[in-house]
Amino acid sequence: MKKFLFALSVSLFSITCFAVDLEYKGFYQRLDLIKENKLDQITMGFYLVDSYKRTRCEMEKATMLAQGTEPSDIAIADDGQLLVPYSRDLYDKFALLRVKLKDEYQNCILQMQMQVKDKTKRDFSFAELALITSQMQQLVDEFGSFLWFMMPQVSGLHIELSSPENIAYINEKLKPALVCEQEKCKLAIDNENQSFDKAISFDLAPKIIAPWIKDD
Repeated sequence: MKKFLFALSVSLFSITCFAVDLEYKGFYQRLDLIKENKLDQITMGFYLVDSYKRTRCEMEKATMLAQGTEPSDIAIADDGQLLVPYSRDLYDKFALLRVKLKDEYQNCILQMQMQVKDKTKRDFSFAELALITSQMQQLVDEFGSFLWFMMPQVSGLHIELSSPENIAYINEKLKPALVCEQEKCKLAIDNENQSFDKAISFDLAPKIIAPWIKDD
């Protein structure tokens, strides 16, 4: 269960072709769960990755196709994130997202990543870190539905830095909770600490901040 939810990535499709067609329904259901629970600090990132190397696939464009509407391209972020819109209309029209790959021989899978919504944010207070972690836990429990009590606990945050020396400041109280190996860091979070004191800041915004599940 932990490995399924919290690397945190979920593989949905594996297709070898020049274009990959993905049902919009799956995107919408996950984005709707976040909106319904008012989880404003987090989102679900969508990526295509190589099924063998787990590296990001290069894409030429991604186009939304729906009954009765003109095809429309969606944005692809610099890091390969598919910026899929939240739209009840697209859901009702059984829309498809068609992604054109640069390498027609590459075998790509769709990967989902629970992550902090604002990828430009560089400064965090203790209260903000606690809120992010608690919202991630809430979404984990929602994924488990009536089996929420069996879902793993979010112990803190997995932070991928822009560079190994990218931490500009860390509060003395937080230093024992941070463990880094090059750009990959694990930060244990105390959800009871609601202080608005600065906890950590970065010279450049982290590439990604995702849930961290402590191994048993």
